[in-house]
Amino acid sequence: MKNIFYVFLLMPLFYLGAQDEGPYLIRLHVVEVEGNIGAFIQANREYYKPLAAKAVEDGKWAGWSMSRSVTYPSRFIFFHHFSSPEQYAKPKSIWGANEAKELGLEQPDGSKWEMTTLRDLDLWQVNAAVFDNEPSKYFVMNKFKFSYTDRKKFIDNNRAWGEYVVKPQLDSVEGYNWVCATLVTAGNFVDQESQIVNGISFDGFASIEDILHRRSYKETNDPNPHFQKFQKYVSENDLTDFSSSVSSSIYQDLASTFN
Repeated sequence: MKNIFYVFLLMPLFYLGAQDEGPYLIRLHVVEVEGNIGAFIQANREYYKPLAAKAVEDGKWAGWSMSRSVTYPSRFIFFHHFSSPEQYAKPKSIWGANEAKELGLEQPDGSKWEMTTLRDLDLWQVNAAVFDNEPSKYFVMNKFKFSYTDRKKFIDNNRAWGEYVVKPQLDSVEGYNWVCATLVTAGNFVDQESQIVNGISFDGFASIEDILHRRSYKETNDPNPHFQKFQKYVSENDLTDFSSSVSSSIYQDLASTFN
């Protein structure tokens, strides 16, 4: 993925930028919030987003975004972007008092809410992406478990999905953007079978209505020719049966340094 273009206009979640350094990494911070959730969202938009944007300007990371679960409104995911392992590993201060003072920001009243981390700050490598010319305001996050030996099969299967299903529909589906990634900072295998989620993909859409229409059952639903081509390709190339489990959930993009 080299020189994938102007990010937020395409998908608020994922700016892959120039891939000369690579591999491109994203860190997921999943949290549960209790208390004044409105104040929590406002603080992130008005205080933490400017700090995150300044860190991008200073080369400390490649970007930041915040999304909220549609099903569980108190659950949020923060995405931290790094253009290379070197950028990730370099010591940095992003949320410090000096940075806030430089921007003239007043620290919000954190007593209005309580934030609990639900999972460690896992680091993921982006393996493939397809972008539209329209933004995705909502996205479906898909989670997979695959065996130690099936990592390449997972990646190849997802790349085929991007090529055969996503790309041909970019002109007809507004804000249709897609990314897949694999876990790089953790692992828990028993007899080579993963015990934790180690693969993710994101299907972005322009609205919640688009997602609900696509996921709803229809009595007279004609077969999708793009999906049929995908099925044929993965079957002929032995790219099926790579995942022991899969789950999905819907999120709304709330704030990002990419706009």
